Amino acid sequence: MQHRGPEATGIATQSADGGLEMRRGLGMVRDVYSEADMNRLAGTLAIGHNRYSTSGSKKSHPQPVVDEHIGFAFGHNGNLPVTHYLRTFLEKHNIIASRLNDSEMMGQAIAQYLRSGHDLPDAVELAYPLFRGAFSCVGMHDGVVVAFRDPKGIRPLALGEIADEAGGRIGMAAASETCGLDTIGARYTREVEPGEMVIITRDGVESRRISDGEDKLDMFEMVYFARRDSMLYGMPVDAFRRRCGQQLAKFHEEHLGDISDALVIPIPDTSAPAAEGFAKALGLEYAQAIVKNPYTGRTFLNPSDKARMQQLRRKHNAVPGLMKGRHIIYVDDSYVRGKTTPRLHALAVAEGAESVTFLMASPPVRFPDFYGIDTPSQDELPAANLTVEQMRRRISEDQAKECRYLGFLPLSLMVAASDLPASKFNLAPFNGEYPIGIGNRKSEIRTPVSMEYAE
Repeated sequence: MQHRGPEATGIATQSADGGLEMRRGLGMVRDVYSEADMNRLAGTLAIGHNRYSTSGSKKSHPQPVVDEHIGFAFGHNGNLPVTHYLRTFLEKHNIIASRLNDSEMMGQAIAQYLRSGHDLPDAVELAYPLFRGAFSCVGMHDGVVVAFRDPKGIRPLALGEIADEAGGRIGMAAASETCGLDTIGARYTREVEPGEMVIITRDGVESRRISDGEDKLDMFEMVYFARRDSMLYGMPVDAFRRRCGQQLAKFHEEHLGDISDALVIPIPDTSAPAAEGFAKALGLEYAQAIVKNPYTGRTFLNPSDKARMQQLRRKHNAVPGLMKGRHIIYVDDSYVRGKTTPRLHALAVAEGAESVTFLMASPPVRFPDFYGIDTPSQDELPAANLTVEQMRRRISEDQAKECRYLGFLPLSLMVAASDLPASKFNLAPFNGEYPIGIGNRKSEIRTPVSMEYAE
C-alpha cells in the first residue's frame, strides 16, 4: 500500500518458534526489500507499515516499532495531537520519551504492560486510555495479532479472510484499506469498529470492545487519500468520487458560460473518477491530456516544500496537440497547498489553450488535519488566507493568460455524494470542527479569511 506512505517501510514477522525477524528502511518498498530480506522474513505472523510522517523527523522513526527483547512489534496509522498523558506514563516508568514520536510512545506504553506480565490484548486495553487522537493500529506478540481503532474511527482499518481452494479459512489479515486485502487474495469481511480491538490467534478471531465508538471517518480518505479501488463505509471510493464530479457539474454549470467545446482533463490520478463524472453529466469531451510520471510518487505526501516543487516539475507533462484552441477544464480532487495549479495552467497555455478553468471536487482545505494528514499549519493553506477570487488570480499571476475560473464543491454537496449524513465524517479540514480534542493545538487555529463553499 505504497500510496499511503513513501518515506519508510518495515516488516516484522514471527516464526512458529516465537522468534522475531525485522527489516526496516527509509524509502519506498521497491528500494528497501531484497530477495534475501523477504526469504529471511518468512513466518506465520507478520505486520508491516509504510511511513507517511505527521509526527517526528521525516528521516527517522520507521515502523513497525519493535521491542526484540520481548518479541513485540507495533504499527500505527494516524496522529496523536495530545501526548502528555503518554509522556507522563512513560517517564513514571523511566522511559525517556523526548526522542520518541507519538507512534513510538504508543508502542512503548503497550510494551511496558507486556513487560509487567500482561498478554497483548490486556496490554492494549490498559494502555488505550493514554492514546488521545486518531489511531488505527496493529500489534504482534507471543503468537497473537491485534488490530484496533480509536473511538471515532478517524482512519480506516479493514479485516479480511484468506481461504484455501475449498473456501475454508486459513488466515486473517488487516489493512488500512480494502485494496491491501485484494492484493494478497484476502476476502474483505468488515471494518474494525471504532473503539474495538480484534484479536487473532490460531484458535480464531475474537472481538473486544475497549471503548464506546462513533463513526467519524476522515472525509479526506474519501476525497484523496484512499485508492480508488478501495471500499469505505461499504461503498466504492471510485463511485463516491464520480458522484462528486456530478455534483460539481450541477453546481457550476451556470457559472461556466459557453463550454460546449470544452475539454475536461483530470489532474491524475485520484481525480479521474470526479472528472469523468463531471464530463458525463455535462456531455463534454473527456481526455487524459496530462501524463503523470509514475516514478515521482504523490507530491502532496512529499516531506519538504523544495522537494515538492522539484517533484511537481517532473510530475506532469501534456499530450501534444490535445489542448490547442480548446477551453480547458481541469478537475482535481482537492486544493490543499495550491502548488500544482500554476504549473498546470502554464502547461495548458503553452499548449495553446483558449482558456483554463480549475474545478475542485471538494471544498477548500482551510484547517490543519491533526489526525494523520500532513497539513499542519494554516500558513501552508492558501484557502485559509485568501478568498476564492484571490486564489484564482494567484494561479496565473506571473503568466500571460489569466485563469478563467476557479470553483469548488460545497461541503453539503460533497457529503451528499456519500449518501450518508455529515455526522458520519470528520470534516475538520473543511470546517474546523474537530471530533477528537486537539489539546494545546487549538491555539494554532485562526479564523480563515473566507468560508466560501463551507455551507
